[in-house]
Amino acid sequence: MESRNYTVICLSEAISPITHASGSSGNESIVMREEIPTSRGTIAVPVLSGNALRHRAIREPGWRWLIGQYELAGKLNLAQLNFGLHGGNLTEGGGRENTRRIADFQRIFPLGRLVGGTIPDQILAGSLHTWRGLLVCEENRQTLETILPGGLLPAKRLRAAESFISGWQYTRSDAAKTATDLRPTDLTTDSPSNLMIFSGQSVMRGSLFVHGFSLPHVSEFELGALLWSLQLWQAAGGTIGGQASRGHGRLKTAILTDDWDGDAAVNAYLGHARAAQDEAVAWLTEVFGAASSERTASRKKGVKA
Repeated sequence: MESRNYTVICLSEAISPITHASGSSGNESIVMREEIPTSRGTIAVPVLSGNALRHRAIREPGWRWLIGQYELAGKLNLAQLNFGLHGGNLTEGGGRENTRRIADFQRIFPLGRLVGGTIPDQILAGSLHTWRGLLVCEENRQTLETILPGGLLPAKRLRAAESFISGWQYTRSDAAKTATDLRPTDLTTDSPSNLMIFSGQSVMRGSLFVHGFSLPHVSEFELGALLWSLQLWQAAGGTIGGQASRGHGRLKTAILTDDWDGDAAVNAYLGHARAAQDEAVAWLTEVFGAASSERTASRKKGVKA
């Protein structure tokens, strides 16, 4: 299949507070920022990391779909799961590069060709370039003008980055107070309390982020794999960062670029992925060995004999 370069530009609206944190100060989590030069000096502006977007929006939903499609849930060993969902790691000494294995991997797994991974004795490089999520604010205007199609960025002054920062605070309650009918009868007044206050910064609801992906020298299958993963991510809530269990981190994402047929690319990828099921399972077994359940059954059979 013919290869070409693709660029996918996304605009994501925060429909709940974004708590993508870089660390903490005391007991307060701090949102991730990057320092940029401005006419007012260096300013730390909230940002979504490319690493988080690559994992949450592409790798995880894409590989979870493949595992379900190939009926592999509960059948993969931990090394295989880590390879798909987290990239894997080197566990054996580096040997000679196996070019056939690389070629087979890229042909069978278009998603794998994008995000890459590490098998026990070899690193399989990915081709996807993930952009950081830039907050739509006045400090980022110059960069946004080089990314967004003409006319999308308003001419009037945008809000300052710091005006998008808000805060949150929650309190963990205590069953001694909320479930008096269920608490132990021997509970004393000096028993330790479960009450705890935790708080942090967030980027407020309604904020906009521009992010995207560059796909150099790939086929329509790889484009379809990326677009399908984005659809799966959005269908599952489109979350990024922490506190998703409390309603934080939801993004509503729209794709701004349109110089390709997205529906055709997705359909082509889905057809390829389904047709490659037997090869995909065989490749995973060859590289990582049998699943743990199969090895356990084999050991038990040997003991019985």
